[in-house]
Amino acid sequence: MTLENSAAKPTSNWVVRLAFLINIISLGGFMMVVPLGPDLVKSIDLNPAHIGYLIGGAMFGSALLTWLLADQLDKYDRKSILVLFLLLRGLCLIACGFASSPLALIILFTLSGSFTGPASSVLMAAVIDVTPPPNRGRVMAFIGSAFSIAAILMVPLSLLVSLYFSWQINFWIFGGLGILLALLCVIVFPSMTAHIQSGNTAKQKAVSLLLSQSKVKIALLVVAIQILAHFLIISNFSAYFQFNLAFPREDMSALYFGGGIASFIILQFTGKLFDKGIRHQLHIVSALMVALSLYLIFIATPQVNELFVLFALMMTVSTVRMSATTSIISHLPAPPQRAAFMSINNSVSNVASGAAGFLSAALLTTTVDNKIVGMDWVAMISILLTIAAPIILWRWVNHDSLVTDSHHQATPLAKN
Repeated sequence: MTLENSAAKPTSNWVVRLAFLINIISLGGFMMVVPLGPDLVKSIDLNPAHIGYLIGGAMFGSALLTWLLADQLDKYDRKSILVLFLLLRGLCLIACGFASSPLALIILFTLSGSFTGPASSVLMAAVIDVTPPPNRGRVMAFIGSAFSIAAILMVPLSLLVSLYFSWQINFWIFGGLGILLALLCVIVFPSMTAHIQSGNTAKQKAVSLLLSQSKVKIALLVVAIQILAHFLIISNFSAYFQFNLAFPREDMSALYFGGGIASFIILQFTGKLFDKGIRHQLHIVSALMVALSLYLIFIATPQVNELFVLFALMMTVSTVRMSATTSIISHLPAPPQRAAFMSINNSVSNVASGAAGFLSAALLTTTVDNKIVGMDWVAMISILLTIAAPIILWRWVNHDSLVTDSHHQATPLAKN
């Protein structure tokens, strides 16, 4: 996917490309924990049903810090804030590699997740700042494809490193890459302060203004429902595949690689459809396909060789669904409120994913041979939530009701 039309200035392309690279490393550092769960079970005696606590802790930490800083992030240069939190996250991930117990790893990984939230909020606000609304679908799809690249490259490599060397090295690698990215941002990421001068509600807190708008609240509710449904499954699927379905540990890298390739290919087409206004339709169709894939994997009990296809389907439609949601809601905030909006969005997402991790851990049990009991019920809850989310978004946050001015810059929604 080319980016020539995604921004008006060369620096805009730098912002988008750096956002893409940062997302690959950030997602890879987070995504690796789930498939590495069985390795952690064997290495530091982590309970298979408690992998959700590891994910939930990081998400709750991210939500808390992002929420506390939401009103402050739009007051400073986006570059300075991004560099600071990338450095802190990298240092915490390096420390994770020295953890010798499940509790120590959970605490350190929670700290790394805490710094991820504000960094992601500022990064996405910067991308929206430099991208005109007519091109945001393609840009969001491009950045969303970082999920696919992380699945294609980062996660399989992490699994191989853990299989042939040790799980600790993965944390050191991702922590080191995070610090290198922070240094790269110092060199090439542009200083971004225009949003500070453009604010016309300086005396009114951005968070309060945003939360006074019903469309924003409904959009955030949909995000929460969608993330809750997603992480109820994601937190435990690797352990379920290996311990319940006897999926070979040595094939986990190929599983992620295939799913990532499929996701990357489909996103090259969906981004253009987003920009043509086919956002809600794709959101609904992809959600239905997610629900179908969950049923086939966790309730219908497939054969081992069928998991490659079903997992690729689940990853692909999940990526499309997430990108469609981001494309729809990115039109809601005005420039002076974008970092605040992304902070609220990230806080809601992280609370929902953290709650999902803890809820799944509470609902599931394990047998003496590490098999997970109760995944069919958890999958059914996820399916119902998955179907509900796009219906709500379509009904109350319709694309036609989004307001933009003649310069294609998003304007604040009126209070409802």
